[in-house]
Amino acid sequence: MRQGIQSFKLDQRGLARVFGELEARIMDTVWEIGPATVQDVCDRLGPEQNYKTVMTVMNRLVEKHFLLRERDTRAFVYSAAASRDAFVQDVSRHVVEGLVQDFGPAAIAQFLAVMDASPDTLAALRRLIEKGESGDHEA
Repeated sequence: MRQGIQSFKLDQRGLARVFGELEARIMDTVWEIGPATVQDVCDRLGPEQNYKTVMTVMNRLVEKHFLLRERDTRAFVYSAAASRDAFVQDVSRHVVEGLVQDFGPAAIAQFLAVMDASPDTLAALRRLIEKGESGDHEA
C-alpha cells in the first residue's frame, strides 16, 4: 500500500494529509459504503461532483493501489484495497519511521511531549518498550 503515498502535508487534516481533497472524500465514501460504482460515489458526494472527474480520480486510486476495481455486468465496482484502520496504521508507521530515521531522539522526545502522559498511557508505553527489548514485535 505504501507505494502510493507520495507526500504528507503538514498543513492539512485527516486523509487530506496524504490524499488530494477529492481523493480523500472518495476514499472516505468507499470505506463508509463499501464496494461502490462511480455513480454510487457521485450520489454520496453530492450533485456538484462531475461524474467523469470522480471516475478519473477513482481510476487513479486504482493505479496507486488504494482502490480495487472489478467489472460487474456493465459497470465497474470499486472497493478499498485495505480497511481504513489498516491504511491509517500503514501511513502512521511510514511517517513515524521517516521522522525517527531522520531526526532520531528529537522526534521521539516530541512524540512524548505531545502524548497524553497519564499513568495508563505511560504504562502502555513501558509495555511496548519491554516487548521491543524482548524481541516480541507482534502488535
